Amino acid sequence: MTLLPVGTIVSCLANGNMEHPFVGQIEKHYERSALVKILAHHPKDKLNARELLQRVVISFDTMTPARIGDDPTAVTPQNVV
Repeated sequence: MTLLPVGTIVSCLANGNMEHPFVGQIEKHYERSALVKILAHHPKDKLNARELLQRVVISFDTMTPARIGDDPTAVTPQNVV
């Protein structure tokens, strides 16, 4: 677990709240997680993001610093339901 600084743009894996990976920005640290503002998400997660008020608490284990080109809307065929 790496403690990323507040303000870092991160790529987050899907969790119980979001069905697909998304990109966000760390707003606040907790013990083993962070409050992340959702910046970009998969179109199918539009209602989930809105319901969460564009913020979600995510474990540090499920996030990595975002790279240029991280695209949460890109869906590979095996992920399409």
